[in-house]
Amino acid sequence: MEALRYRMKSLHLCLLAGILLPLSFALYASDHKDAKKLLDAGKILPLETILKKLPEEENKRVIEVELEEKKGLWLYEIEVIDGHGVVKEYVFDATDGKLLKQKRED
Repeated sequence: MEALRYRMKSLHLCLLAGILLPLSFALYASDHKDAKKLLDAGKILPLETILKKLPEEENKRVIEVELEEKKGLWLYEIEVIDGHGVVKEYVFDATDGKLLKQKRED
């Protein structure tokens, strides 16, 4: 009985993944195209330029990047994890690269 319950749970997870993964890739492709249009129009800086503005830290890794529009302003929100496992979030103005906010995640 326990084995059957485990198989059913696995099947549900596989079905859910089969539905959500293509959807997430479609959303990613759409977001990527929108970002490319903004970049080509000169409305935002390239992500590479923004990443160079992150504070120098040994063994840091970028774990998440979001490009969002808030109140008419395009923002890069970047989460970084350092060598000690501390996660920090940086918010940059995507149009000029100015660091607007920096905080340590809890």
